[in-house]
Amino acid sequence: MRMLGTSVAVAILAAIVSLYVHVQNDFAPLDIYAPSESANASIEALFSESYYHARALFRAKAEAADLPLYTLPLNEFKHLDLTIDIAIVEGAKDRVLLHVSGTHGVEGFAGSAIQSALLGQHLDRKKKARKSSDTEALTVMFVHALNPYGFSQLRRFNEHNVDLNRNWLTPEQFEELAKNDPNKYGYMDVDDVLNPTSISGVTNSFWMKAVYYLSTKGFASIKRALVSGTYHFPKSLYFGGNELQPSLALLEQFLKQHVDLEKIHAFGMIDVHTGLGSSGFDTLLVGAGAEMGTVHSVFGGYEKSVNNVTPLSSDGNDVSEGYDTTVGFTLDGIASLLPAQSKKRNVLLAQEFGTVPGVFIVKATVEENFAYQHTPSRRLPYAEKLRDVFYLHRSASWKASVIARGVAVYDQVYAHIATCA
Repeated sequence: MRMLGTSVAVAILAAIVSLYVHVQNDFAPLDIYAPSESANASIEALFSESYYHARALFRAKAEAADLPLYTLPLNEFKHLDLTIDIAIVEGAKDRVLLHVSGTHGVEGFAGSAIQSALLGQHLDRKKKARKSSDTEALTVMFVHALNPYGFSQLRRFNEHNVDLNRNWLTPEQFEELAKNDPNKYGYMDVDDVLNPTSISGVTNSFWMKAVYYLSTKGFASIKRALVSGTYHFPKSLYFGGNELQPSLALLEQFLKQHVDLEKIHAFGMIDVHTGLGSSGFDTLLVGAGAEMGTVHSVFGGYEKSVNNVTPLSSDGNDVSEGYDTTVGFTLDGIASLLPAQSKKRNVLLAQEFGTVPGVFIVKATVEENFAYQHTPSRRLPYAEKLRDVFYLHRSASWKASVIARGVAVYDQVYAHIATCA
């Protein structure tokens, strides 16, 4: 009996230790603990461990495919050698597909890997297009690292602490947002947990505050307050800025120089993100510049079976819930450049790959921003933790899912833009 009691105690202790370890790893996929010996080497080779590695791989893939490559430098940080790189597959001028990685900086590892995979298969796609009844393929633009500062420094935000996905607005919109009550959507109600002045000690513990706010306000209201962001406090989380950021201005200028936007017949955009949703599964968040009927017609059996296509601001989906008060999306900024008559054919979406439970993402984002703003010399472990909640670099299954779904969604959008009447 004593041995049985000891065995039970050991089992309970082992379970507690295992749970603790799993919590420390943010409930990431279990294969991080026992990496598969049969991991696909070709998939692993598409992923990088830094912005500079990712950029070098992107450039090498574009060069191998003999594609024009444009480099747009961020001159404010010349010492960091930060660039937005754009590779172009030249085709029909009135049909364009824009594929974007790194809008949210540290989230760029997945999108960059997908782009490397797509560039790698480009020559085969080009040959097939030449054999088809269509003599010209559409034009494809691969935009690598829209937020190179965030990507290189392992930040979600840019060099001015601005969230680029809250920033594509007009001067009039910025002015109006600055006049709004900063607590219009409840941001100030949860400011204490989002923007702490200290993260040491029990009373400043993220978990203590999180439990309190979750029990008093509920997850839905906290998420709405968080993702709506702020246009008043430049050092705070999800700051939308007070003017259009250099990265977005560079992209807009580039598109106007290289695309006759007024003559667009059909336009596709895939903006790759990571974080929200079940680990390894993607949600397709459709921007207001596209019609849901058109988008649903593009995607087939898999998407319909898992019901992962949803408006960006829909309350009917766990991933998109709460975004109805959010403005400044890059999808909407691109849509504003396109002719109205193209909307019925356009497919503009964010592809969001789930990683770890949302509360761990919020915790990592809060603590990294605290370190960035208050103790920059001690930020590195928090930056690496932020990377780890947005990029499951130790999970072969997650990487395989990202590549498979990234390529599949691209192929379906490509086919639609190339053939729609």
